[in-house]
Amino acid sequence: MDKAWQEFRKCVFCGFCESSCPTLGETGERGYGPRGRVRVVGLLLNGIYSKKTAEYLYTCLLCYACVPPCPTGVDIPGLVEAGRSILVRMSQKSK
Repeated sequence: MDKAWQEFRKCVFCGFCESSCPTLGETGERGYGPRGRVRVVGLLLNGIYSKKTAEYLYTCLLCYACVPPCPTGVDIPGLVEAGRSILVRMSQKSK
């Protein structure tokens, strides 16, 4: 969880990552892009989520296309994986 917080804090939300994302290109909805997913994980780290949270995170292809254009070196796919892990733990607790 600490690594996820560190990665989240590195993001300056500049959007340079967005032009390389295939899912954002398909949907046009920011939640399906790298910057949107980073925001979603940040909310999730604070215990805030919605019905769309899982959809945003599980539609990421983990293709790493968003990593090279990031000026601060955020491991966006790693953050997405951390967010997915949080969702899995939350679903196991609710059973």
